Amino acid sequence: MPHQPPINRLIQFFGNLPIAKKLLLTAVLPIVTIGLLGIFTYRSVGTFAEDELQINNIYLVQRRAAEYMGGIVDLESGFRGFVLTGQENFLKPYLMAQARILTLGDQMEQMVHDREAQRNLMHQLQLLVKRLMKEKDELIAAVKRGDRAKALQYVEEGHGRAIMILIREQLSKFNRLEQDQLNEALAKIGRDRSFMFSIILGDGILLLLLMILTLHLIARSITQPLISLAKTLGASTSESIPVVPVLDRKDEIGYLTRVMHAMSAQIREHLEQVKKSEAELRSLNQSLSFSESKYRSIVDYAPFGIYATKGLTTVFTNRYNRQLSGLNPDEEADPGAMWQAIHPEDRDAVLREFTEAVETNHPFEKVFRFLHEDGTLRKVLSRAIPIQDSEGHTMMYQGFNVDITAFDHMQAQLRRAERLATLGQVAAGIAHEIRNPLVGIGSTASLLLEESKASDSRHSDLETILQETRRLDRIVNQIVDFARPRSLTPVRFGLEELVRDTLTLLNGVLSGRKIQAQCFFHPNLSPLEADRDQIKQVLLNLIQNAADAMEKGGSLHIAGFDCTKDQEPGLVIRIVDEGTGITSKDLAHVFEPFFTTGKHYGTGLGLAICRNLIEAHHGDIQVKSLVGRGTTVRIWLPLRQQPQVSAG
Repeated sequence: MPHQPPINRLIQFFGNLPIAKKLLLTAVLPIVTIGLLGIFTYRSVGTFAEDELQINNIYLVQRRAAEYMGGIVDLESGFRGFVLTGQENFLKPYLMAQARILTLGDQMEQMVHDREAQRNLMHQLQLLVKRLMKEKDELIAAVKRGDRAKALQYVEEGHGRAIMILIREQLSKFNRLEQDQLNEALAKIGRDRSFMFSIILGDGILLLLLMILTLHLIARSITQPLISLAKTLGASTSESIPVVPVLDRKDEIGYLTRVMHAMSAQIREHLEQVKKSEAELRSLNQSLSFSESKYRSIVDYAPFGIYATKGLTTVFTNRYNRQLSGLNPDEEADPGAMWQAIHPEDRDAVLREFTEAVETNHPFEKVFRFLHEDGTLRKVLSRAIPIQDSEGHTMMYQGFNVDITAFDHMQAQLRRAERLATLGQVAAGIAHEIRNPLVGIGSTASLLLEESKASDSRHSDLETILQETRRLDRIVNQIVDFARPRSLTPVRFGLEELVRDTLTLLNGVLSGRKIQAQCFFHPNLSPLEADRDQIKQVLLNLIQNAADAMEKGGSLHIAGFDCTKDQEPGLVIRIVDEGTGITSKDLAHVFEPFFTTGKHYGTGLGLAICRNLIEAHHGDIQVKSLVGRGTTVRIWLPLRQQPQVSAG
């Protein structure tokens, strides 16, 4: 066997050594280094502890010195207060300060026993303070005996001031010595810290160098065969599985090459089978992708809302369902936002019933409303059923939301049409049965009124009968007018001119109630083609209602401007008053026949007739109101009309 250099024998030794044992070598060096570092660190920490203890002692002495000086000030204040006032209360702080000063002095003298200069200064201070206390005690005793003159002279002439000045000077000198001691201790801590950092840094550098050397040897024993193996594998083509060479090594890498050699042979065998099934899988994936795309398109563009939940968590909602709930249909938002879009009046009941259905594993069915941000309401019929697996466990709930807004609206219109038809029949009967007797009663009352004198006691009764007969006749005419079919005679006219004509007719009413009408019309407002008399009747009714609501006067705002609705050109008439307003409860019924908000006259048909007239023109009328702030009526009318007969 040829002679090998030591480095090669070392590399071969590392090559045959298991990787775990190789890495174990890297743990020996840190342990030794950390042990040495711990010894130095322990000694440094001990030094730091001694330095910190000394600094704490200095800080404590300085704080005691401040308290000492404060006690002397309290002593002087208590003495002066007692001498000047003669009150015993001032002796309490004096006596407390006296006891505290002596105690603090003894403590400070004990704390600086190892510092000769400070100890001597503290001893002298104690002597000076005791001397000062002795003088003041004698004067206090004299005052108590009734001899205040000597004490007052002591205070007024400033006796004892020299001792106070000397005490302050001694205490300042004491503080300077302590500060010098503190500065020296801080400097020593800095030197100790620098020494410890240099030890840690040097030890760390040494450890790093040793670790690099050891890891280099270990890495070389591991990476060289791996690089050789990678080159062999890299030289093979992408279409074939290479034959992995077996390395003559006793460590994990040698074992790995033997395993990889066997695996490559097995992979080559299975590769042929994979190639055969690849074409079948590709065809299957294409079919699956097409089916999934078709299913998603059907679900997303279905004409009803589809959603799915796992428990109470919504995991899917289709495009139409987002549109139903007022969300952006093209934006993938949180599916659970659907429940938050439910009208606040319906939300709690819907969530409660859906929760009960999920907890009891029963189907869910509920009619509720979605409230959009613009105030639009969409009424839906929601149904959800549990989807179960083969073992009968509920995996999810599949739900459907069907928009029944139009159906509900048609039902309301049908009910309204039926009520109006019935009302028309009743109105015709009333006109036939009541109008003729009313004419007779009115004529008879008029003749009797003409024949009676003003002084006759029956004259006022006849006037009342005639007045009430006329009122009944107006009511009958309004009912007939509300129920009869509308025949439109469209003409072309300017809205501004019509509004001003209407205001002229109602000028007496408005001025009598101190109401100022303000008109705002777009300068290029389009002409309107409609039945002028009927639109004028609507304006007369609405302005009269606004005047009735403004008993204390105010401003009445009337505006007109062009507005397109559903791609059809039209214009808007907006009437805003500053009246008492209408409650939200009454606002929902203002267009119903015979509904009134408390007027002492009228039949409650005014707004109902207005809506009939506007709807006969294929327009729209809306009322918004705030109690105490006024009411806004908004009318939209198309610019063009065709002569027609519209059922009222």
